[in-house]
Amino acid sequence: MKKLLIGLGLFIGAIATSYGVGIVPTPGFRLIDGAYILGLANGLNNSYVNGLVGAGTTQATCATIPPSTALVEFDTVASSTGFCLPFGLAGTEINFYNNGAQTATIYPNATNNPITAAQDTINNSTSTTLATHTRLSCMSAKNGVWGCQ
Repeated sequence: MKKLLIGLGLFIGAIATSYGVGIVPTPGFRLIDGAYILGLANGLNNSYVNGLVGAGTTQATCATIPPSTALVEFDTVASSTGFCLPFGLAGTEINFYNNGAQTATIYPNATNNPITAAQDTINNSTSTTLATHTRLSCMSAKNGVWGCQ
């Protein structure tokens, strides 16, 4: 009985620790790794981008943040450089950390949102800033509208 309980404990421990890992599915028709799907359902398999480099000094020339990214870290931020958010779609949330030496400017996407046919806003404005070594959380509860704090 003791061996059975130890084995069961190891099995449960393996399941509990493996659901955040899994294997990302490759495109096409094939079986999908159950551990990956369980992690995705539990909000653990989010995409992230680190080491982004700021670009441009305006909304039209800023570095674009890839869509479907949950966590973004900036490494190189020169004076007056910025980053453009993806389109604001209801339910989207992105967290930022500025690890650069300068304040970063965050802009809405430079083109009109295809859902609203208008320019997105951030906090009812055209941009927001992120000081060095601080974090910022942005979410879109309504298409075309970003709230950042």
